Amino acid sequence: MPRRLKTADVLKGILILGIVFVHIFMLNQSGKPERTISPVLQCLYLGLIGFFVVSGYFLPSASSYIDRIKKRSKLLIVLTICSLILPVALFLWLWALGQPSTLDDLSASIIRSFGNLDVFMPFDAPRPVNVCYSAYTHYFLWVMLLSFLIFYAIADRVLANVKLFAVTIVCLLLIEAAITFINLNLPFYSNLVPISVAFMLFGALLSHHEFLERLETASIKSSKTWVPLIISLAVLAVLVYLFPPGITFDFNYFGEYGGLSAVPFLIEGLLVFVVYSYASMIVARIPIISNIISVCGKYCLALAVIHVFIVRVILAVFYTLPTDAIYPPLSLVQMLLLTVFDIGFIIAVCMLIDRWKASHIISVSSA
Repeated sequence: MPRRLKTADVLKGILILGIVFVHIFMLNQSGKPERTISPVLQCLYLGLIGFFVVSGYFLPSASSYIDRIKKRSKLLIVLTICSLILPVALFLWLWALGQPSTLDDLSASIIRSFGNLDVFMPFDAPRPVNVCYSAYTHYFLWVMLLSFLIFYAIADRVLANVKLFAVTIVCLLLIEAAITFINLNLPFYSNLVPISVAFMLFGALLSHHEFLERLETASIKSSKTWVPLIISLAVLAVLVYLFPPGITFDFNYFGEYGGLSAVPFLIEGLLVFVVYSYASMIVARIPIISNIISVCGKYCLALAVIHVFIVRVILAVFYTLPTDAIYPPLSLVQMLLLTVFDIGFIIAVCMLIDRWKASHIISVSSA
């Protein structure tokens, strides 16, 4: 069995922490012009692309297509359950607090949680805020689930031939550009699948060259270690200035040039992944901090699916949830406190559940 990479565990933790922090801060900025949004925030937002790359990096080897898909069945189960339960739970919570909510809003929230409310509508069509809806990361996970179906089917053959790899990437980007030009939402956000599969293929290519393994053992004192990072940062800064990627990936927004922006968006996403990977390599060498962030990586699925739900449950106690914004007006300090509590609460609950499972297994085996 191959050695588990601590850098990879830390990387997943950093990626999910970045997503949670950015989500809290950017959901109230999604209506602003992209060039008014901080380039740093846009780069941090691109960290979510890292999960596509990581998923491709750890392509199960020597497994059949069916076996690979079975390994992702947990994701489908979790998504289905949360898409059904979370809107109902928030509806009941709001009803108990005497806040305005309707059954129509609840049904719309459930349909939207499955990524099917705005099907065949333009990407930029107005999307009213449903007060019972909190699945603002579910779109990303539905896309990932659908992308696995294609990625697992083609990965081995594509990776074995450089020319085929290049042709496949070009075809995926052309398909994505065409979908963006047609400007219609598809069921389960499948309009984002082509570019997501491209990111997965590049992740598998990085794995072929043992990118994370090399970082794991790299000497931080060697100047050669830092050359890829310096180049990545320089190119990323230029690209983000010329082609700002924005913070609305779920609207098929890759930049100001429509479908053509998918090309710089792909490059920017990969460069951000390199930067995050270097950050993980550094953090992985700091004992206590690396252990804490690795725990976040272990529970990244739970953090992804319910972090907005937890925040809205808390805010509903103190505010009437607005129907024209995701959150009521919050100060920087309030957002920071909410984010820290949100992450800590979810991880604590997950750890308690794991401990209960472990004790239950021991008691059953003892009996």
